[in-house]
Amino acid sequence: MEKDLFHPIKTYFESYGYTCDGEVRDIDLYMEKDGQSIAVELKQTLDFKSVQQAALRQKLTDFVYIGIFMPKDLHSRSFQDKLYILKRLGIGLIVVSKRSKSIEIVSEPVVSELSTYQSRNKGKKKALSEEFQKRRTKSNTGGVHGTKLITSYREDALLVLDALLELGGEASTREIHTLSGVANSTKILYYNHYGWFAGAGTGRYRVTEAGCQAVEDFEEAIYLLKTGGK
Repeated sequence: MEKDLFHPIKTYFESYGYTCDGEVRDIDLYMEKDGQSIAVELKQTLDFKSVQQAALRQKLTDFVYIGIFMPKDLHSRSFQDKLYILKRLGIGLIVVSKRSKSIEIVSEPVVSELSTYQSRNKGKKKALSEEFQKRRTKSNTGGVHGTKLITSYREDALLVLDALLELGGEASTREIHTLSGVANSTKILYYNHYGWFAGAGTGRYRVTEAGCQAVEDFEEAIYLLKTGGK
């Protein structure tokens, strides 16, 4: 229960000279020291409601923490994403061990500038822009799940597939490359990520049943690719 978080965190801050009390104007744990005030919101889990409440406490106190029990997924990608939001908002995070009641300050209540994270992710930012620029059709619908996205790689594979069909369903890599105009057509054929192609002798490929089905599934995308999106 949330009340089980109260005494370990209170004791921790009292050891640093803070005067603490619970339920001060609805703040779970409030403390002061040398004119500096801190609020701690005690929660079972770190979710949107707890972040929202902590953010509202920032209007009233100098610093705000959220206190939770030690989560099993503390080092997971999903939890680190939550921690990123806290750092951007300047909300600290305290975790308490259920067994030993020991305290760990995972994050201090200091705002982490966006530029810090952007500088760490320059490569990902560049890859995002490159993927967008490479896409010819830009025909995906956002917010949907379980659908086959038209990525730049899939667009290239569809052009290769279409060229192979135009060549009669079987052809050499040179012929496919020339007709499709796709620079990495040979690699697409070789790695066969979607199962659309099969080897038909040295340097030759043919269309599989999966490839024939893909032509029907992506008929509109192929049309847009061949007409320049018009």
